Amino acid sequence: MAHVPRKFVLATFLALPAARAAEPPVLHYTVTPVLAHGDLTAVAVELRTHVDASGALEVVMRGQPLHLSSSGRVDAGSDGKLTLRAAPNAEVTLSYERRGDATLDSWDVEPYMAAGWMQSPCSTLLAMPDDAVPRRVELDWKLPAHWRGFSTVPAERAVTRSDQGNSACFMGRDVVDVTRRLGNRGTLHAYTTDAKAASALIDLTARSLTVVANTSGPGNTAHADYPMYIAPTGLPGDNSAGWSSGHFMAVVMARDAILPRIVGPIISDYAGMLAPKPVDPATAWYTQGLRSYLVVSDLLSTGTVSRSDLASYLDNLSGQYGNSPFRRASNAQVVSDWDRARDIQSVPLQRGLLFGWLLDANLRQATGGKACMADVLRRMDPSPADPATALAAAVKAAGGGDIAPLVDRYVVRGELLQLPPGALGPCMAVSTQADMAGWEVQRVSDTCTASP
Repeated sequence: MAHVPRKFVLATFLALPAARAAEPPVLHYTVTPVLAHGDLTAVAVELRTHVDASGALEVVMRGQPLHLSSSGRVDAGSDGKLTLRAAPNAEVTLSYERRGDATLDSWDVEPYMAAGWMQSPCSTLLAMPDDAVPRRVELDWKLPAHWRGFSTVPAERAVTRSDQGNSACFMGRDVVDVTRRLGNRGTLHAYTTDAKAASALIDLTARSLTVVANTSGPGNTAHADYPMYIAPTGLPGDNSAGWSSGHFMAVVMARDAILPRIVGPIISDYAGMLAPKPVDPATAWYTQGLRSYLVVSDLLSTGTVSRSDLASYLDNLSGQYGNSPFRRASNAQVVSDWDRARDIQSVPLQRGLLFGWLLDANLRQATGGKACMADVLRRMDPSPADPATALAAAVKAAGGGDIAPLVDRYVVRGELLQLPPGALGPCMAVSTQADMAGWEVQRVSDTCTASP
């Protein structure tokens, strides 16, 4: 617990009633499965809260809710907007049912649903105000025997609907918790109703996150468990849907889902969880970016991912970087815009990871293949006070020459980083294409099926 100076304690306590009085009313939800012969057919939701002094509260709920009713009056608007009306400051309830299916075509509109489970972003399942005013959320699951419910909506702080766009609401019959140790950094908890169908994804995730944990460095004492909520549909196809807000992953997957597509974001999430906190925007290109390069490099060298999988991952990352409006942002701009431009927070990871591959190609060429960047980074502090100076010294000691001009060019000044065609080694080709806006975007493709 943070230390509170004694002279401020009384003032803090005296201020609490006024602060709480100004808080918006709590949103209290009760979620109940609607069953027929033991199988899930719908999800019933009741919202209980208070309208404001105007006697109104607007909530948003996309899709087709059924059996809509309220203790007050409900006025329907466009884009899923509903206005609840009652006497000023009075309690009001809204009840409805949601139905869905497991065909992976109802993102952000209807919950995914099958006979034994429901999986959904909470902002899809729950009717919530969309006015950017943070509110506390209480969620109760009213479940029969053998059913369990999970939510990632935080109970300890107020949130907005936008905050919860990637939250997880998962409910299932006979849910099991499949656990895997992640080195000495934590435990993977995979919650699912079908452990057999989810086993390949669980195993790949555990192997990958163990590499992430081991790569985080012996001096790093960070410990983090990682939960997953996995709903195998059993339907044919290789599609999947996944969402996360950084500390978990919710997955709905068809029978032949392409697993590396799911695990790629999980790797980034877990690396971020183990990275030094708080994130310093000035050094994020190193702590988030170059350290992620080391993780990806180790995933490849240990055989956890194939070169084909890696090519797909890097193609996606390179495309995001090349299409980012902040792709040419200087490091000073990254620092100044960090809190007010959320999209800029992805640039240091993308830029730093690609920078790692550029430095690796140069180092291998300079040393005739005797040295590589992964070994250099593995010997470095995960969070040096001056990463640019420490990195330059480490690369020079390994025989890579002076990289200070490259750091200045691509990190400090933020020039567009583009890899040479052969920078990624065998089986991965780098090409440069112009997109519809005329921007030059690099693509990475698999050119052979050889194992790493």
